[in-house]
Amino acid sequence: MAKVVLVGYGEMLYSLIKGIKNSNHEILGVLRSERIRYNSFQLFFKDIFAPSQDYSIIKSFQLKDIKANSVNDKKFIKQIKKLNPDLIIVGSWGEKFKKEILKTVPCINFHPALLPKNRGANPYFWVIYNNQSVTGLSAHFMNEKFDKGDIILQEAITIAQNETGKSLKQKTTKLAQAMVKDVLDLFDKKQIQPIKQDEKFATYEPQISQENVVIDLNKSKEEVSRHLRALFPWSVPYVKVSNQYIKIRNFKFLELNETTKNEKPYTIVENTNSYITLKGNGFLLKIAKHNTF
Repeated sequence: MAKVVLVGYGEMLYSLIKGIKNSNHEILGVLRSERIRYNSFQLFFKDIFAPSQDYSIIKSFQLKDIKANSVNDKKFIKQIKKLNPDLIIVGSWGEKFKKEILKTVPCINFHPALLPKNRGANPYFWVIYNNQSVTGLSAHFMNEKFDKGDIILQEAITIAQNETGKSLKQKTTKLAQAMVKDVLDLFDKKQIQPIKQDEKFATYEPQISQENVVIDLNKSKEEVSRHLRALFPWSVPYVKVSNQYIKIRNFKFLELNETTKNEKPYTIVENTNSYITLKGNGFLLKIAKHNTF
């Protein structure tokens, strides 16, 4: 049975831990993302007074909490050589793995999209925002370039009509729990047959920018709805009215009436202490001022 080291954070890390444990493979240790975001002094007190979900999960499964500042850190490479895993499995990570770690042990990443499409950051947002009907999960070998390694397994996920970034992530991470077992079984049996990615179909998604969180009321109701759903829960959306940015935390779409149908987008139709209603392109958007109506 393969022995693995895990690198990751959040729901993907949790699902991979559960999948590996349920398949009776051994987890030798976990490098969590907080190790690269905080120095050891800060993290010591954070773990005592405000432990993260990742730290709590690691402790609940009684796993080794690997102490290193980066996957490319000499401390991490030294511990990898000492632990001697068969694989490093990665679930959500922002660093590019350098050659030294890649040549030490095979590294497999679980990327939440159907590679080579939707490489890069937060495909949960982009596939909804770009109105894709299908996405998925790809397990692939890692190389020195982001999300370009040979594919081991893939499985598609249909994007529902009312899908949000949150619901799509939940579907994808649940799938990872089952897929990691299949990958490890293939590895144990020496049956992995990796497939090179076809660069003709490659797309790359950037980080969500400030521009991406501003809602355009000149777009259709369907486009605005999709944009708002794609952003949840990654970022609070805004709409810009008269050089003022209004947060959209809770909202409703309303139908136009005779009074409002000829107004231009961004017209303030109603403004009370609890909500503001704006004209869109064929719809009204009612936005709560205090999170709820």
